[in-house]
Amino acid sequence: MMENNIVVGVDLGSSKIAVVAARAIRNSQGESLEIIGFGEVPVTRGAVVNGSVENVVQVGSAIKAALDQVSSISNLEIGLVNVSFGGMHVKVNQQSDGVIRPTSSAGEEVTEQDVAQLVNDIYRAKKDANHEVMHVFPQYFTVDTSTGIREPVGRPGIKLSADFMVLLANNQSIKRTKRSLSTADSSLRTDKLIYAPVATAMAVLTEEEKNAGIALVDIGDHTTDLIIYQDNIIRHIASFPVAGRHITADLKTGCGIQPENAEKLKRTFGTALAENVPATIEIIINYLSGRPPRQVLKKNVAMIIEERLKEIAAMAYAEIRRLGLVDDLIGGVVLTGGTSSIPDIEYVFRRVMNDMPVRVGFPEGLEHTPKADVVSSPTYATAVGLVWAGIRPLDERLSPRKQVWAVSGRAGNGPLPPLDESGDLVEAPRNPTRPSVGGVSTWLKGLKNPFGMNGPTNNEAGEY
Repeated sequence: MMENNIVVGVDLGSSKIAVVAARAIRNSQGESLEIIGFGEVPVTRGAVVNGSVENVVQVGSAIKAALDQVSSISNLEIGLVNVSFGGMHVKVNQQSDGVIRPTSSAGEEVTEQDVAQLVNDIYRAKKDANHEVMHVFPQYFTVDTSTGIREPVGRPGIKLSADFMVLLANNQSIKRTKRSLSTADSSLRTDKLIYAPVATAMAVLTEEEKNAGIALVDIGDHTTDLIIYQDNIIRHIASFPVAGRHITADLKTGCGIQPENAEKLKRTFGTALAENVPATIEIIINYLSGRPPRQVLKKNVAMIIEERLKEIAAMAYAEIRRLGLVDDLIGGVVLTGGTSSIPDIEYVFRRVMNDMPVRVGFPEGLEHTPKADVVSSPTYATAVGLVWAGIRPLDERLSPRKQVWAVSGRAGNGPLPPLDESGDLVEAPRNPTRPSVGGVSTWLKGLKNPFGMNGPTNNEAGEY
């Protein structure tokens, strides 16, 4: 995967580029990440729209700036990275396929190679000229006449089949994503492209939660994404076009200010429960040069934010109810994305979702260091998940059973495509004085929207 066992994750968000470099550590408590470096740079408005790169030059410039931040902190030369993708161009299909195993007798067991062949057949069976298969997530397998099998390896049988969730992305959008990386640095290469909400889930959800059943609600800048896990399997993916940017737009209209003022208002003074805000606190906004400042009540700001959050919560809850999973998601709901930093957001979701368990998700499994304190926020969750994607498989059923730890040499292989990818890549030229780093449906289909925020909590009146 890389030299020095360091993985680099580059999160291409609609409002910012976030980068994290880390290595895996194994100790008596299990595995954790030692954060080596991090960086965050805002993206020019319109450069990334609905999760899709639209301006290669502007995104490339932001990537370079974020990587430079990482290098300045950690003295790393970065050549190979894991990168996120997302957006309205992503499609999710359901497919089924099967193979007749080349066995000499009916008593031979299903092997990892049999599963790999079945999955790779899905990758090769491209039916859409405009979209590329990015991920194949098995659901349950069938071995001969036995159905509903989570783990088929080791079961005797002749015919192996399965249902799959297939995630596809627009070819042109993926090409622009890759071009933005080469624009940032011609020697920069992509090890893995990971769907952003899946990467985020790897950072903020525990294995116990994914086994018990849990919904991740990732509120981005343009879109809100929903991923549901059951039995440690991705069971459902959906996206909605309402997110953080809509909150900003509401504040712009409601307060009569410019978008940048509204964004700062949301980040600095935003809160999700209006009932907890006194009606006497005023915020002074210097919104336009040469004009007197505007005065707005903090309670009114909270009311605007709360109403939009209720809408987002209602969309996610309606999808969970449509699937009949309200009582099956024992782990409840985990909120992530910049907007999840708004104080009291979990209480709004809990009320709308009929008292389902709700918590805000932060990156898990980080070594306790000053760098980890910075990275342990929703802003960096996807980038941290991209690092984990260079160490752990997206689905352990699609990876060799031998786990390889970063601290003992080459870190683990990615699961997709399984088994038949060596992962060996040509190294980029590097400065010998610096270490080199590498590799690291749906309800309301017409909806999907912008958003992305994170910011400090401030419960007092203020001025800016």
